[in-house]
Amino acid sequence: MRLHYGLLTLIFFANGCAMLKPGTPPMPELPETFSAPSLTNSVVVQSAWWHTFESSELDQLINQALTNSPSLDQVWARLSQAEATATRLGAARLPSIDLTGSASRTEALNAGADTEHYSAGAAASFELDLWGRVNAVQMAAAIDAIGARDAVETAAMSLSAEVANRWHQIIARKREYEILQQQLHANQTSLDLIELRFRKSLSTGLAVLQQRQTVEATAALLPLAERAEKTAALELARLLGTTEPVALTTPQLLELSPLPAPGIPADLLKQRPDVRRARNALEAAGWRVAAARAERFPAIRLTGRIESNEPTAEALFDDWFSTLAGSLTSPLFNAGASRATIRQNEAVLRERFAAYRETLINAVQEVEQALNLEHTQATYAKAVTVRLDAAQQAYDEAVSRYRNGAVDYTTVLFQLNTLQQLERAQISAHADQIAYRIALYRALGGNWTAELVDSGESP
Repeated sequence: MRLHYGLLTLIFFANGCAMLKPGTPPMPELPETFSAPSLTNSVVVQSAWWHTFESSELDQLINQALTNSPSLDQVWARLSQAEATATRLGAARLPSIDLTGSASRTEALNAGADTEHYSAGAAASFELDLWGRVNAVQMAAAIDAIGARDAVETAAMSLSAEVANRWHQIIARKREYEILQQQLHANQTSLDLIELRFRKSLSTGLAVLQQRQTVEATAALLPLAERAEKTAALELARLLGTTEPVALTTPQLLELSPLPAPGIPADLLKQRPDVRRARNALEAAGWRVAAARAERFPAIRLTGRIESNEPTAEALFDDWFSTLAGSLTSPLFNAGASRATIRQNEAVLRERFAAYRETLINAVQEVEQALNLEHTQATYAKAVTVRLDAAQQAYDEAVSRYRNGAVDYTTVLFQLNTLQQLERAQISAHADQIAYRIALYRALGGNWTAELVDSGESP
């Protein structure tokens, strides 16, 4: 009974002890607004960003990647591991109860009576979390699990952007290949006409050689375009989690919708899962510092046992005996190991804070860079279109004058090469503009990843 009173007194005084908790780290400073130009026609993307392209084919590809990508499956598996770890460590906050039972029989070899012994009961143990060590360990593991979910959402955002990039690259390379074929056909037709004029003494041999050089130069670009298309197709298949080639049906690069509203930099704290993950890693490190500090304080464990011991199985459970005990363990000397553990966890905390700042800075810079590329590329694409129109007019005028003998074929050839280069540059400019738009969507983040569920099954 005296032991019971002693334990109750200890618990009473322990309740007055403050649990060790991590401090709140300072929030890195953020600019109030982005430095992008004024966006008068901006729209806010409320759902998955790729829906703005209004392509059922792209929707299908990204959905396939999100459900079939082996890289994403690995991140889902790490999330399950983190959740299991949090559950396991959280169990230490509740008492553990074990059932016990035994039976034995002793036979006398010479003289005396045989004896039997039967016992059954239950044992419980519980650590009084006076200083918050168990709570800190469990909180760190729980935050790790939240961070693992953020890792899943980060991987899903990256995966969706990569699929969209490979998809539009394939379309762009196909269009480039088609343009090259058209240019090669046109150049070959011009060569036939020049050779005919040469046979009629209406053109020079130099003009024939120059046109042949143009034909061969155009033909040399075809395998490069074909290789680029094949490379993008293989990368897309890898992202989709398959080795089979993907047949696309979209013939043209899509027109872009109005620019999405970037909001303010503070929105990235919630919209970017990588930023949330870095913040959670920082908080988990703070809880581990608290746990390391609590390790230096005494640990008190209560154990209770109820048991029945009888010489016969029939008499078992007739009489019960209960035992309640408490133990106290306090570190006395460990050659500075406890202090070293605290210093190690504090260093990890500093590292996590620096990583959080870096992640947040990178997030803001990625949005700024994407907005800059989007704005300048739109201007450049318009300039290429204007140049292409002017080049077409200049080429038509050069051909007309060549037929009238006013200029030599070198002038026509120069205008032809300029025109064909701009035709290919227009495709590249449009493709780059789409790539920069995808980068902007990726940099802004979003809340669509919160609806993701693990579709994988245990093997």
